[in-house]
Amino acid sequence: MIVYLKVKALSKQKPLIDRIPFEILEDITTEITTAKMLVEYIVRRNVQEYNNKPIDASVLPYLTDDGVEAGAKIGKIGFDDRKNENFQDADKAVSNALMCFEDGIFRLFINDEEVGVDDKATVKDGDEVTFIRLTMLAGRRW
Repeated sequence: MIVYLKVKALSKQKPLIDRIPFEILEDITTEITTAKMLVEYIVRRNVQEYNNKPIDASVLPYLTDDGVEAGAKIGKIGFDDRKNENFQDADKAVSNALMCFEDGIFRLFINDEEVGVDDKATVKDGDEVTFIRLTMLAGRRW
C-alpha cells in the first residue's frame, strides 16, 4: 500500500517535503491501529533506509538531470549518501519522535483530519499523511 507523506512547518508557506510516496507493507497495515503506531512505523522505516545508505560512496559524485528532478520533487537535492558512519538507533529515534508527538512539537493529519496521539488511525492506499512542525527557530526577529 502506498501513502503520501508531507512535512510542513508553520513558519514556511511551502511544504518542507511535498507528497513523497511511502510504502506500508500489506501485512503491517492491519497492525497499525493508532497514531502512535503509525509514527513508530514511519520512523523505524526511515531509520532503516538511512542506515542502509552507503557512506560517502562515490569517488567522483555527480547528479544526473533525473536525480535533480527527483530531488526537487521531494524538496532535497543531494547525492543520497550519508556522512555519518555511525548507525542510528531506531529505538531512540522512535522514543524521541513519540515524545515530540506527545509534547505537541508536531501534529499529524491523515487526509486533512487531525489525529491525536492516542487516537485510532487507519490509513488506506493513496491517503495523505501530513506532519506539521509547530516549533519555530529560537532567536528569530519578528
